[in-house]
Amino acid sequence: MPQTFFQVTNTVALLAWIVLMVAPGRRAVSSVLCAAVVPALLACGYAGLIGWKLASGGPTPPDLATIDGLQQLFSDDWAFAAAWTHYLVFDMVVGAWIARDAVRLAIPWPLRTIALLLTFLAGPVGFLLHTILRLSLRQRLAVEDAPPAPSTRPPSAPAAA
Repeated sequence: MPQTFFQVTNTVALLAWIVLMVAPGRRAVSSVLCAAVVPALLACGYAGLIGWKLASGGPTPPDLATIDGLQQLFSDDWAFAAAWTHYLVFDMVVGAWIARDAVRLAIPWPLRTIALLLTFLAGPVGFLLHTILRLSLRQRLAVEDAPPAPSTRPPSAPAAA
């Protein structure tokens, strides 16, 4: 059963990511579907799973401040599926923001798509790439939009009358 939950959440997320990468400029995709609807749907599954595990009086939670404690917790398939769903939700919200921001800044399609793909596969790496791209673009735009530097030549003398 945890495998089914895991497969369903992954499939829903994957389909939404495909749509986001293909149509990042569509408001219905980046501002509604991938920023709210799919993350909320996955969050409902996550909350239901956590609530069910807590209500069922499962084992005493391990010390979550240690690697050993986290490994012990995630050895439970349901806990691992819940944790993975947690990542799916937050990566999708970040991906939707990246899509909107990249379209707004006119980041070229290949770079935008690579950042989105990396966010889906390795969340922080995709976010880092987008951050570098947006900083680079902002610096380029600031230079292009800057007013011309004042002339350093002395003013010409008035013409003699």
